[in-house]
Amino acid sequence: MVAPKPNAVRVLVVDDSYFMRKMVQDMLADSDGSVLVLDTAQNGLEAVEKTKTLKPDVVTLDVEMPNMNGLEALEKIMAERPTPVIMLSSHTGEGTATAIRALELGAVDCLAKPAGRALEKMKDIQGELIEKIKMASAIRPRQRVSVFSEPLSAAILEKRGIFPKGSLPPKEDKPARFVAAIASSTGGPRALNELFSRLQRNSSVAYVIVQHISVGFTKALARRLAEVSRLDISEAEGQETLLGGHVYVAPGGSHLVLEGLPGRYRVAFSDSPPRLGVKPSADIMMESVAAVAAKNCLGVVLTGMGRDGTDGLKAIRAVGGRTFAQDAESCVVYGMPKSAVDAGIVDRQLALPKMAEEINAFLIKLG
Repeated sequence: MVAPKPNAVRVLVVDDSYFMRKMVQDMLADSDGSVLVLDTAQNGLEAVEKTKTLKPDVVTLDVEMPNMNGLEALEKIMAERPTPVIMLSSHTGEGTATAIRALELGAVDCLAKPAGRALEKMKDIQGELIEKIKMASAIRPRQRVSVFSEPLSAAILEKRGIFPKGSLPPKEDKPARFVAAIASSTGGPRALNELFSRLQRNSSVAYVIVQHISVGFTKALARRLAEVSRLDISEAEGQETLLGGHVYVAPGGSHLVLEGLPGRYRVAFSDSPPRLGVKPSADIMMESVAAVAAKNCLGVVLTGMGRDGTDGLKAIRAVGGRTFAQDAESCVVYGMPKSAVDAGIVDRQLALPKMAEEINAFLIKLG
């Protein structure tokens, strides 16, 4: 056990199993002194209260617990005292719907507890857990004004007037003439969910998304977004032609680039090194969009840490494309949008509902 440093990251460990709480506590105590377990909690109710009273830097949160489960606790924490949360559960493994839901609710990251012989296998994730905790501690989540809860069916969306019945063009699978490129990171799954629930279908326009997320989660993210949108949303595949009314999510661990010409855009992948520490890179994706689409493109940067997307928006603006960024008030982390705004390359800075309105109005003009 290493004595904690004065500036150690203070962590609240939440799990209904005493055995698991003790194991995580011991694992974090074995770090280089950069992590300190402030306290533990055995259910969601305790987690919410202790987050408010102890003000930890980071919370690790299980899902299945009595009294209040982890997803309910996460939602309350983000509403009452926004704090970086890492989901640590057997239910938040690679590509699970629970993990995507947790990210929508504001979790910074997810890590699966190893199955089987936990004592032996938990040590396998020690380094990864400590690294995720350190990264999470740099995030300062904001209280969000908008609340997006469960996925909405098309019928509900029509009922609410988001998609008035009969107002949208019929589905047509024809090659896209225009490309909208979107970048998001921390808080992105929720922001994308809210944005794509409001975007209208346009048979001339395809969307490409770079979301900074662990490898293996992008298929589940695409499925989740497809539940709330009138667009066809899927994880991108190499050499497929971009179709209007479709959305392509860059797979984790590969840079997505566009090739071809207007009306003949194709998806390709690059295995070049990470850029600004991320792979896929929004800058690389957006620069390729600018190169092949010229003025027939739109760039959007949503919530997230760092500055990925700034150079990409710069490239899009240089060829005559439009550029939008999410406003500070609705961001979980106002890092990526702020970088782009500070660079003076953003046409409009908007909250998500207004951004959807602006995009819809702009794309309608394309015909």
